[in-house]
Amino acid sequence: MGSIAKLFTQNLLWRVCYYLTNFILTLFIARHFQATLSGDVFYLINNCSFVVLVLSLSFEAAIVYFDSNKEIGSNKLFYTAIILILSSVFILIAINFCADCFFSYNLGNQVNQNIFHFVIGNLLCIFMSGFYFARKNFKTPNWVASLMNGVLLLLLFFINDNNWLNNNRFISLYFFSFVIHGIILMVLLLKSSSEIKRVSFLNKNEGSKLYQYLSLVFLSNLITFFCYRMDYWFVKHYCNSIELGNYIQVSKLVQLFFVLPSILATVLFPLTSGGEKEKIKSILPLITRTVFFIYSLFSIGLIIIGKWAFPFMFGESFDLMYRCFLFYIPGMISFSGLYAFTSFFSGNNKVIVNLKGCALALIIALVGNVVIIPRFGIYGAASVSSLSYLVYFIFVLYCFLKENPLAVSDFFIFKKSDWNYYKSIFKFTR
Repeated sequence: MGSIAKLFTQNLLWRVCYYLTNFILTLFIARHFQATLSGDVFYLINNCSFVVLVLSLSFEAAIVYFDSNKEIGSNKLFYTAIILILSSVFILIAINFCADCFFSYNLGNQVNQNIFHFVIGNLLCIFMSGFYFARKNFKTPNWVASLMNGVLLLLLFFINDNNWLNNNRFISLYFFSFVIHGIILMVLLLKSSSEIKRVSFLNKNEGSKLYQYLSLVFLSNLITFFCYRMDYWFVKHYCNSIELGNYIQVSKLVQLFFVLPSILATVLFPLTSGGEKEKIKSILPLITRTVFFIYSLFSIGLIIIGKWAFPFMFGESFDLMYRCFLFYIPGMISFSGLYAFTSFFSGNNKVIVNLKGCALALIIALVGNVVIIPRFGIYGAASVSSLSYLVYFIFVLYCFLKENPLAVSDFFIFKKSDWNYYKSIFKFTR
């Protein structure tokens, strides 16, 4: 358990650094562009993220899984990733982003180019990061991402419509930064790994293994995406630009609460894939109740100060955030508790559990969005998302308890003995 604690604390520092710089960058983008235009930027990113998900085929999960357990060589996985990226380039060029109704916003005349840069850059980033995570190197992807956020934040202060760096050019640089980020990760990976440099491709047996694994993972990720991003499209359709900007900013704020669980998931997935699932299984209750305890305290704090803190931080145009956030709280805490379980089932090659939970949540989200959002707007959207996340968590917890009979309270009630465990972690990692 000590090795897991050490990996977690090593990952924590750099992951927090990345999310902190990303939050500050998002905050200043929101303050500079206000709710209307920043809402368009982040809505475009949401749609681009869907394209990334489809074109990636969730291959980054296969990289972590098969590179961790050494079933497929790193070089074969690397060159398969390169083929997927090159294929995506040709696909994007071929369709030429003809779905203007899906992508076109008041973001200048380079929207198609921005989309291209975001999609290809993110494919590079997630594929290359997969190799680092499989090697339990959590530092490199996060310091590179933090560096890119820092550069963009610095440039934001030099925006002047009378000079070269105007609003539209900054947005273009923002999207192009993902390409630079991905290239840096790939160059550093090639320099550090002699095995990856050897050109080799999958054989028939390896291709079959890859297909069997990815078919379920991709479907699960696709459904998950619709679960927590589908509401953007309904809000865009039924609400005005200011409401959309407020809602997306609440959603991005909620995603900050997923930092700690995602750090855990990043560590747990390769460890479970690598054969330490029994050890991981024993600490899942501790992880879950710790996340619930910490996030309950944070939620209470934001309930107290959020009404004035949100407009103060993001700007006066974000005065709808507070009430919307209140409806999000139960789902936010539930979704945070999901990460450890979904990583455990994925690493244990039981993606079907995640898939069923996603499907159940998606049905609730779809029906709820159709019925609730037209009447209650962004507050209804937050309530529906919260309910779907809660149901997803209950289902996954139920599946885990079926195989591992434990008291339900073990996952929710923080114990005095937990303090002693965390004290031992800090002593171990000094």
